[in-house]
Amino acid sequence: MIALRNYSENVPAQLKGFRWLLRSAGKESSLLWRWKFQTADRHARFDPNKFGWPWQPRTNSWVVPTAFAILALNQLSCTCDLEDSEQRIRRGIEMLLDRVCPGGGWNAGNGVVYGGALAPHPDDTAIALLALKNHSDEPVVPKSLEWLEGTATTLSAPWSLAWAVLALAAYSRNVRPLVGFLADLVGHIDIQDTATLAVVALALDFERSLILLAS
Repeated sequence: MIALRNYSENVPAQLKGFRWLLRSAGKESSLLWRWKFQTADRHARFDPNKFGWPWQPRTNSWVVPTAFAILALNQLSCTCDLEDSEQRIRRGIEMLLDRVCPGGGWNAGNGVVYGGALAPHPDDTAIALLALKNHSDEPVVPKSLEWLEGTATTLSAPWSLAWAVLALAAYSRNVRPLVGFLADLVGHIDIQDTATLAVVALALDFERSLILLAS
């Protein structure tokens, strides 16, 4: 939907995708599962009333698909008879804010499990920060940005570094040294998967890429 947003002839397909996203939710959105997570299954600390999007239907919410869904739904330029869009986006944002790690940043799913704080991941953190760009006044955002900025200089995986570049650039951080390192890094390794190649390409051309991701 992000890729198709400037193609007016594809509006029907886009609306179909938006409607599917609005209907999709983590299984903790159902009353039975909310009761389960609030009473019997308390291993992971999170509020099941604040649900996002799953990787697969009928599974729990995770950070990355929730962030991607928010970025996609932010492309809506009108209500388009999708009255629940603002409320659904807000619920997803609440889920991200609820799942943040205690020291800032995001893990794949929850920030605390079995009473222990989980370490954040750079890629999950970067993608969540992109989704929260319009909510920079939330205290967890600057805290997570600080963590990501400090961690980015230690990254040697093109996937994580590329996402870090995009997120930090979105918040007007100076990423040119990181971009230079990324360009040098990918010049010395053979990247085999198209997903990493795509994200690296976006990061190397971050100024134009952020226009695509902007809402």
